[in-house]
Amino acid sequence: MKRGTTLIVLCILVILNLTNCNRQNDFPVLRGEYLGQEPPGMEGKLFAPGIMSTGLPELNAVFFPGGREVIYSVTVRQMKWALVMMKEENGRWTKPEIAPFSGEHGGVDPFVSFDGNTIYYCSNRPKSGQGKPEDDYDIWYVTRTDTGWSEPVNMGPPINSETHEFYPSLTREGTMYFQSRREGGIGASDIYRARLVDGKYVEAELLPKPINSTGFEGDTFIAPDENYIIVSTFRKEDNIGQSDLYISFPVEDGSWSPLKNMGDKINSEGGENCQILSPCGKYLFYTSRRYRDLSSVTPLTYDAIMKRWTEPQNGFGDIYWVDVKIIEELKPDKLK
Repeated sequence: MKRGTTLIVLCILVILNLTNCNRQNDFPVLRGEYLGQEPPGMEGKLFAPGIMSTGLPELNAVFFPGGREVIYSVTVRQMKWALVMMKEENGRWTKPEIAPFSGEHGGVDPFVSFDGNTIYYCSNRPKSGQGKPEDDYDIWYVTRTDTGWSEPVNMGPPINSETHEFYPSLTREGTMYFQSRREGGIGASDIYRARLVDGKYVEAELLPKPINSTGFEGDTFIAPDENYIIVSTFRKEDNIGQSDLYISFPVEDGSWSPLKNMGDKINSEGGENCQILSPCGKYLFYTSRRYRDLSSVTPLTYDAIMKRWTEPQNGFGDIYWVDVKIIEELKPDKLK
């Protein structure tokens, strides 16, 4: 390489480095696990307002082991999402950036393996890696390498089908729970379970009632030891808003207890989903589409309206968290 060309390259690298430094300097200084946020109590609390929970539609906050790396989703448009990542580097959290495997083809519903080295997620990216998006969403995964993340791998059958699959959730033994709209279900969307046998997934089984219904069962989180399951669904007899979070516990005969609404300490009129346990096991993260009511603002101003739509709690979706002890409170007395 000629000397002149070398100098130009070095100048470009310096400019890029300064630009990245400036971008990082504009971001608040955050240190410690879970972005250094003050832990929640027994009522759902907005997580990292203005940082992770903004005026954008955010969902799927999934932390890696240690709580110093996170991946989540941001809605781009209807049925189109992007995966975003942040991590603590040199004692400080970085700004959100699009995940390297998400920029071109998007992604949603991440789940991080218990060792932090695999990310499962959903995408309609073309199976060949090129061309137009697929008509349906499948479950994919990437693995951590010495240079970053691998190319995405489609899980194929029996996990994926010719219709949508969403929201994978794994137990420590590797059993995968997920949402599917395949034929043969009870309702419009149902929860399935596929067990890992000798390193391969066997045919996915449809979970029976009361987990599934003739309605729509959405995101489902299974506890690592399968001692509870949390479902985002609508049950007209006790629903608080749109989709609520419901919980069920296994009973002696191998079935599940009736779904119980997790109550207004978690649920709201706006709808809740994307629930997942923190890697330390102390907190439950979830997405809530609750919103602040401006009807009592007198006199109503344009600035108030602008603030309403560009800050959290505008109804588009924000990240919340709550102390996991609330789950013990919801357990039926006979199962305690």
